[in-house]
This record gives sequence, structure tokens and C-alpha cells, in this order.
Amino acid sequence: MAVQNWIRINQNIRVARLDSDDDWYASSVQDINEREFCISVPLKESRPLVLSKGEQVKVSFIADMTRYEFITKTRGRRYDNIPLFVLAMPKEYTRVQLRDFVRVPITLEVDYARIPIGGKEPVFLKADSIDLSGGGIRLLINNDLAAETRIIIKFTIPLKTGPQEIEVVGRVVRIWADERTRLRQAAIQFVKINRKQEDLITRFLFNIMSEQRRLR
Repeated sequence: MAVQNWIRINQNIRVARLDSDDDWYASSVQDINEREFCISVPLKESRPLVLSKGEQVKVSFIADMTRYEFITKTRGRRYDNIPLFVLAMPKEYTRVQLRDFVRVPITLEVDYARIPIGGKEPVFLKADSIDLSGGGIRLLINNDLAAETRIIIKFTIPLKTGPQEIEVVGRVVRIWADERTRLRQAAIQFVKINRKQEDLITRFLFNIMSEQRRLR
């Protein structure tokens, strides 16, 4: 499938010069057609990335739990209420499935409960996360959970647009003693999660990784 099927107006993207060491700037798509697309001036901490006609750049964005990256050429500038750069639509791109490969260390307050039977209300317990991905979470818990146990998991992710509540169902894949504490670690796979929740988690992790790269 051509990459233009995934590039949409208002799509958040990252842009970097081809010769830079992954020095990414934030931008968004403002207009698009079959041959090219227009983006807002890329910014990094209010510092603009000024591109010249003919200059090659790297572009990266996330859509449908996949990170797309490609190299393209700057075709010029345009002004449509705001200044824009015009980029050529790429013919080739790479894609990486984020659900399976991106796992970010992060501490979040988590509520979890075994799925009740007989119409009873779930009894939630507190835990802290150790890491998170689009497909699962690792928890530090103070009680035992058997492998294959289904649990309800609730946590909040702090996005720039505001906090987002996530509630999913997970399956305990593995549980083992934590060497540094008397607690236990539980690896959980999400088994009931919708597309919006996947996208929110992926965006959150993507923001963390971008900030970590910026601080290196």
C-alpha cells in the first residue's frame, strides 16, 4: 500500500535533515495530493527548521500502530494563512510494527482486578508499571497471579492534550519474584484493547522516546 494512504491532513510528523544525527523537529501535514504534501514549519523548542528547495529530508510518523519513515525532497514553500513547506510524495518507505517492538520503561499507577464471575463487582488492587508497550504492560505487584489469569487493567497516560484513561483486559503471561524487592513482576499481554486505545498508548510512548532522544 502506498504511503500516501497513511498520510492525512493534521497528521503529526517528525522531520530531520538527511545529514543530521536524527535531530527531529515536530510538524504536521496541512495539505496533500497525489504528488506532494504540505507541512507546517517544523519546530523544536520554538526553533524552526528552515528547508531549502531541493533539500532532502527524513520524515517519520505513526499510523495504525506502525511507524513509517521515508526520505523525500523539499519542493519549495507555500503560504496559506501560515507558512508551509512543500514535500514530494515518496515512492519508497520503511515501516516498523510498534505493537511488538516498542517497550518503554515507565512508572505509572495501575489498578488491576481479576475478572469477576457471577455478576460480582471487580475488586481492584494497586500496582506500579515497570514498562509499557502497545501490546502489553509489566507490573510490580504484591500478590500472586497465576499464568493465564485474565485481569482488568486501568491506568492514565499523560498526553500533551490532557490525561487519557485506559481500561483494557490483559492475560498474565508470566510472573516471577523481583530480585530487588519482596514484590513480584507480572508480564501482561493486552487481549481486549481497541484501536483508539492502541493509538493513544503508541503516541504516548512515541513522545517519551522523542524526548529521550532530544536529551541525549
